[in-house]
Amino acid sequence: MSRTVIVSGDTLSQLIEAHASMAAWYYELWRVVREGGSVRPPDQATLAAFVARVASDFPEIAASASAITSPRLYVPPPPAIAPPARVPTSNEG
Repeated sequence: MSRTVIVSGDTLSQLIEAHASMAAWYYELWRVVREGGSVRPPDQATLAAFVARVASDFPEIAASASAITSPRLYVPPPPAIAPPARVPTSNEG
């Protein structure tokens, strides 16, 4: 089953950037699991490589992907939940 979805050029660019950033984070976290060490945020070269890969894998959006010269790093916001309530210990009066 095939569906056509029409989105604006700005939305498409944001989706490509988010995809490239999340893919770069995934590979960075996988590297840390395999090799250990600390997590480093993906650099511009890594993000650009993922955008270029999207352009080669999906020729129908290659023009939009090629127009992205400096992909933004996507960092999800922290969860919007309150921290757990503090329970007093038996030493506290």
